[in-house]
Amino acid sequence: MSRPIRVFVSGRAADDVEALRRRLAADPHIEIVDRLELAEAMISPPSPARRQEPLIEALTAREHDVLALVADGLPNREIAQALGISEHTVKFHLASIFGKLGVSTRTEAVQRGLRLGVIEI
Repeated sequence: MSRPIRVFVSGRAADDVEALRRRLAADPHIEIVDRLELAEAMISPPSPARRQEPLIEALTAREHDVLALVADGLPNREIAQALGISEHTVKFHLASIFGKLGVSTRTEAVQRGLRLGVIEI
């Protein structure tokens, strides 16, 4: 038998998220993981060939806030609402974060932020 697919479920609509969790839990090919398991999987040490240099420039306080909310699984619109800024400003901060972390996706940014200790889950 093959290993189950590991899935992390996150969201703000509690009823919808719980219904999704129940549907996924019923599938024997899917294993739901919690935040701690996800964090541990994301911060496992990279292989020597993939080691990354430390940050060249530190994140600003606002960039840190944005990255932490990205790590919580929030989309840009909800990040903007939580911080009282526009979606355009969130996108601007994300572009800056990506550049400072040397990444090109939200997932890579969270992984790198966790590895460097910039954010915690």
